[in-house]
Amino acid sequence: MWAYLLRRLGYTLLTLWGLTLITFVLTRVIPGDPARIAAGPQARQEQVEQVRRMYGLDKPLWVQYGIYMANLLRGDFGKSLWSKRPVIEDLRAYFLPTTELGLFAGLMFFCLGVPLGILSAVYRNSPLDHLSRLFALAGVSLPVFIFGLVLQLIFYKILGWFPAGGRIDPFIAPPRHLTGLYILDSLLTGNWRALLSSLHHIFLPSVTLAYGSLAVVSRMTRASLLEVLGQDYIRTARAKGLGERTVLLKHALRNAMVPILTITGLQIGSLLGGVLLVEIIFSWPGLGTYAYTAVTVLDVNAIMAITLVTGLLYTGVNLVVDLLYTVVDPRIRYR
Repeated sequence: MWAYLLRRLGYTLLTLWGLTLITFVLTRVIPGDPARIAAGPQARQEQVEQVRRMYGLDKPLWVQYGIYMANLLRGDFGKSLWSKRPVIEDLRAYFLPTTELGLFAGLMFFCLGVPLGILSAVYRNSPLDHLSRLFALAGVSLPVFIFGLVLQLIFYKILGWFPAGGRIDPFIAPPRHLTGLYILDSLLTGNWRALLSSLHHIFLPSVTLAYGSLAVVSRMTRASLLEVLGQDYIRTARAKGLGERTVLLKHALRNAMVPILTITGLQIGSLLGGVLLVEIIFSWPGLGTYAYTAVTVLDVNAIMAITLVTGLLYTGVNLVVDLLYTVVDPRIRYR
């Protein structure tokens, strides 16, 4: 197990190094002058050159990359050309709202997708199964930005049930900072007004973000469970007189969990891709909004930091999924 973990960590470091190299080269060869953008449209050429020297953009490309990697190994992502603050401070400010949104959406698609897939498999070819298929087809076919705008139109514009965007009502003070997650901080401090407002604001963006993944997980759960239910040991368990619930949950579902965990890990990765559009649509002050601003103003240090953090999250999730295989299936061992 330890040898496997060390090998995977080595692959992770190699992947992250490749991400830094590719992103660094791309941010330097695309059209645009980061120094001109940072100095402002009315800046004189001398001021632009001063900004270029200040950020090291006047040095050869390989020297810039060497300086960046040396700083990165010390935990220094550089200074943002847009906010003029260290990028690590911007990441701390924008990462936690995205974490809260991602966790809420992830719990939503997993806790709803798996039971929906189980019901579809148990009641195969029933009206419930057909509705589930239609629901899944719409989820994988509807673009996230279209779905988000439709939800805003219905539940904000027409019905007025939910706010159009934001993280909390502007007239309600955020909960006392403990973790940076408004819902958890509200629970820990007993701030029920902030809790209700936070849940009210996070519902629509999390539904928008989770819908496509929910559809995929429910379909995978159905297919995997149907395959397991046709195995001989399931028929043997039923012949021994075990209850249908015991057969389904203890024997069938556990053996069907490996592909479900795999697709869940992949869908968590897809959440990182969809969060950009969702946060822009719902004015959510998270990493997606920060990435959009960084790309718009060609903030090279911020772009590289966001790419690196996203890559680290994606590889970390896949590593956790691989380790969970040994929990749900004791036959799997990493030697």
